[in-house]
Formats: sequence, structure tokens, C-alpha cells
Amino acid sequence: MVTQGKGTGAQRRTGQKRLIAAVALGTVLSAAGTTAARADIFSASGAFSYTSSYSTCVGAMSQALATAYAGAFTTPAPQIQMVANQVTSTLMGATPSTGPTTPVVVSGLPGISVGTLVACAGAPIASNLPVVNGVLADLPSTAAAVLQSIPGVSVTPDATVGFQSTTVSTGPHPPSAAFLQETGAAALTASGDNGQGVAVAVLDTGIDNLPDFSGRLIGGVDFAGDKNPYLDGYGHGTFVAGLIAGNGASSGGQYTGEAPAANLFSVKVAGASGQTDVATIIKGIGWVVNHKKQYNFGVLNLSLGYEPTTPSVSNALDQAVEAAWNAGIAVVTSAGNAGPFNGTILSPGDDPLAITVGALDDMATTATADDEVNDFSSAGPTAVDGWVKPDLVTSGRSVVSVAAPNSTIWTNNPSARMGSANFVGSGTSFSAAITSGAAALVLAANPGLTPNQLKARLLGTAAPGPLGNPFVDGHGALNVQAAAASTALNLGQSTYGLTAPAPGTTISLSPAGTADSWNPAIWTGAAWNGAAWNGAAWNGAAWNGAAWNGAAWNGAAWNSGTWSGAAWNGAAWNGAAWNGAAWNGGAWNGAAWNGAAWNGAAWNGAAWNGAVWN
Repeated sequence: MVTQGKGTGAQRRTGQKRLIAAVALGTVLSAAGTTAARADIFSASGAFSYTSSYSTCVGAMSQALATAYAGAFTTPAPQIQMVANQVTSTLMGATPSTGPTTPVVVSGLPGISVGTLVACAGAPIASNLPVVNGVLADLPSTAAAVLQSIPGVSVTPDATVGFQSTTVSTGPHPPSAAFLQETGAAALTASGDNGQGVAVAVLDTGIDNLPDFSGRLIGGVDFAGDKNPYLDGYGHGTFVAGLIAGNGASSGGQYTGEAPAANLFSVKVAGASGQTDVATIIKGIGWVVNHKKQYNFGVLNLSLGYEPTTPSVSNALDQAVEAAWNAGIAVVTSAGNAGPFNGTILSPGDDPLAITVGALDDMATTATADDEVNDFSSAGPTAVDGWVKPDLVTSGRSVVSVAAPNSTIWTNNPSARMGSANFVGSGTSFSAAITSGAAALVLAANPGLTPNQLKARLLGTAAPGPLGNPFVDGHGALNVQAAAASTALNLGQSTYGLTAPAPGTTISLSPAGTADSWNPAIWTGAAWNGAAWNGAAWNGAAWNGAAWNGAAWNGAAWNSGTWSGAAWNGAAWNGAAWNGAAWNGGAWNGAAWNGAAWNGAAWNGAAWNGAVWN
């Protein structure tokens, strides 16, 4: 399914879309399902009347095919011209003058004029998304299918994406900031490493300019339409920012973040509703990439996600994440709150390059021996590609951070308040935030690390996780003190040459035998080929035996026959496991989340219970 190689993200997408000469021309047309709508350009006389717009579209199509076919033909021009004529005719005939349309992100390989191709489908462009060489447009399904069939072009639904907490799964305990001791951040801060000089971009619901961020909220940009990146109407972004780099000013030093001297930048993509969409997130990521040097961005935090329906190589949001990564920005993202079932990792956490973080319960103690796995934390492998995810886990239940006064969350949930300035919450969103703070600590101690080197240190020094299963707690629990002090781990990570699974491929979500948690298709380097990583600790009985199948996971939801062999690519995403009682229980750690404000109609509709929430 995958091949290993090196190259840039652009080269990777070129490699994955390149066709061989033996591909029949009819394959492209039949894939679109619109052959009947195609004009017959090869008439009996061989004549065809070109219009100016048609000529423009054929030119753009020829350019796209030449890019995708590069190297497949010795003399490609005749074949490319023939396919360009056919597909252009199909595309222009596939767009009805009336009928329903759907917002989609159309992206393409560098060199492909995506905007022109979309215009040839008769659709106006809503916005440009240059970071993925793409556009946002409303298209009928017929035109979207034709565009998707063009080699080098991807179509991603502009899905709704949201920010949320989740249900409580482990035993009750007081809210705390024990993660500072568990991860080793407190010891690093005491020794002088507090993240100073590292900038973390927080793509979220905004960050209130509170005393906890005084002098370190270095800027902001608003894509949510509120024209104020320092107004967090929902409350999620401020909470996340506090876990990353709050200095504890609002609590007299009681509740600080992982890297209390790191700089923060607010990339606001959602307002008081807590909802955004894929295209808006891509815009935000593109802005961060374009301004990396100006603000010295080292880390991008994405505490969000939605249910992926396309492979990571053709998912526009994953393409944007990889653009940031290849620009030198480490991307940390949440695994999702759809566990405990296999195959529930959300996008962009399904991207193989990103640092994907799941949640554990630290039980409000500074010792790791009593840690537990939260069953809400999404589990791998990824549903579409089969990647081993998450990468690691850290605290994500009953953690305390700074609150955004008068925000939606603050107003609707008074019992989750901790005094007048703090709040308590649970979810992988907050595990990702803690890890972004940890990344800032490692970068402050080791300036100049690449995202690959940073990821290698975080994964390679992780402590044993509560379960020891690479599909649940990845490489283990975050240990930032060890990561910051680690010797060089010069491993490479590349997605060049990766290909999407063939249509109809079943991805096993309960693979038998061993699993390599380093995803060897993208990692290179000998450091991890020894017994330490290929032995029993990861590939043997430790995660196939009692630790995995024992009492902790013996409930029907985890070990029933339904999940032992079946793929997670079908209707199960819309069933009770996703939308049922698990999402209506005690969330956010307090009774307020079980009352009408949480379980009423406003929160039980599609917007809250759909697959897009993380």
C-alpha cells in the first residue's frame, strides 16, 4: 500500500498521483460516472468547433495531465491531448444549470491551475487556498466527481469542524494540574527551561488577552468574521492557550501551563458557536506558513478534528498540515474523542507527519503508576489508511486552565468553574495543548531542531503508557524532561511516494500479529531498528496479550466480535456508537454538563453529535 522514499510534500503528491502509460483513457471518464453527459468530440468527420472558453479549459486540463503523467510517457503530448479533450468535454457537460451543490475544497499538484478547472465546471470560486494550491467552491456532485477523477486533483468536503470536551470515563477525582509533574515540565521550569523565545500558533476560537499571557500574546489574526482574534466567544482557545503557556497570574500561580514563558499567537477560526470548517482552517494554516519567519513560529497547535473520508494523501486539510511541517513548523493535533473503538482517529490527526496526541487520566497525582487510559480517547489505526496512531498520550481528564470570561462555555456551565478565573475540562484537545507546550520546552532547550527531530525526541523518550498498546497510547506517555535532555535523534520522516489505498480496500482495524508504531513507510534511520523498538515491548505479547485483552478493555464495546475484524469504513460511523449515549453522559467534569445546557436540543443535534467534533 505504501512505498518509502524521500522528497518534499509537493513531490510526494506528484508521486502518489502519477499514472502509468497502461492506464486506459476510459478509466478517467468512467470514474466520473458522467460519460453519458459527455459531448461527442470525435464526430464521424473528425471536426470539432472550439470556443474560446473551451480552449482555455483544454489548456488547463492538458497542464494538469502533463503534471500528473510526468515520466509516464516517452512522448506524452498526443495521449495527454486526447485525454484532455475528453475529460474537458465531460467536465463542461457534467454541470447542471440548476440543482443542489456542496461546498468542497479542490486542491492540486503544484503547477495545476485548479481555479481554471473549477471555473470550467461553471462554479464560482468562493476563496483561494494557496497553501494547498486549492480553492473553495460550491459544486454539484457530478462536477465534483469529474474533478476528483483528474490525476493530480483532490476534492475534499468542506466539512464542519468543532472544538469540544468529552464524557468522563475514568473514576472521579479532583481537578488538578498534576500534568506539570507527570510530564517533567515542572522540573524543567525549575531548572530554567520555560519555553522562552518559542512561538506557538494556536488555531482555535481565539485567545482572550488575559494577565496569564501578559507580554507574550504576540499577535493574532481573525478568520471567523469577528474582527478580533483576542475575543474568545466560545472559550476553548483561551483554555487551550493556558495549558500551553499560561503563567498562572489569574490563579496566584496555582495553575500554569506546560511552557509558561512561551509566546502565543491567536489564529481565530471559530466564534461563539465553536464551529468552523475545513476551508477556514486551511486558510489559517496557510497564514501561519506565510508568516513563519516574521513570528518565529516553531509549533502549531490544532485541538480540533473531523471524521476523515479520504486518504491522507488526498485530504486537503492533511495537505495543509504537511505544508506547515515541511515549512519547519511542528504540528501537534488531537487524536479525537471518539474512542474506545479502533479506527476513530480524526483528521488532521490521521496525517502521518503530525504529532497526534491521545488522552490519559493522571488521577490528579504526580505519580504515573496509577494512570489510566480514557476510553473516550480515539484509537488507531487510522480508518482510511491504516496508520498506527496516536503517537503518544498525556493528561486529558480533569485538567485546569484559565477561562475566557463570559464565553459560551463559561456562561453555560457554572459548576465547571474553578474560582473566578479558571475552568476544568477533559478531552484530547487539552492533551494536544499540553504536548504543544512540551514541544516549546524542547525547542527552547535545543534551538534549531527540525519538526522531524522534535517528533523523534518526543516519541523516542516517551515513558511506558498505561496500556502499552500502540493503537491506544502510541509510544507511551509524554516525558518532556527526557525529550529536552535527549541526545540527537536524527531520524527522517517523509511522505514522498505514499499512495492512497485502492478503492474498495478493506483496512483491518484489529490487525493480528505485530505493529510497528514508527510507521516505517515514512521513517528512516537506524536508531530505532534495534531490539528496543522491534522486540516484545512493541511487537510482541505485551500489547497482544493480557494488557490489551484484559479487564480494562473487556467491555462489549471494545472486544465484541463486531470490532474484531470488520472495517470501520461503512455506516457504523453514523450509528449508536458515535451518536448514542456515550456522548450524552457526564462531560466536562461537572454536573452542569449533564443538565439541560449540555443535553438539551441545542447540543444533541447533528452539529454536536456528528462526526466532526473533537
